[in-house]
Amino acid sequence: MSTEKNPPPRRRRPSTAVSSTPPSCDTCDGTGETTTPIRVGRRRREIGAKQTGLCPACLGSGTA
Repeated sequence: MSTEKNPPPRRRRPSTAVSSTPPSCDTCDGTGETTTPIRVGRRRREIGAKQTGLCPACLGSGTA
């Protein structure tokens, strides 16, 4: 009485994903930083200085 073994099941290959780069953020143009004019006083007048900070749309990553 010989018992035949079934061959092991075939393993599926992981699908090869197309490596595309994510689009850059429109708000910061892909830099991750935005500039905002500084405003002072009760009437909120601009003084001509700029302040940089993280982009609120992409949180500094530069990608959308």
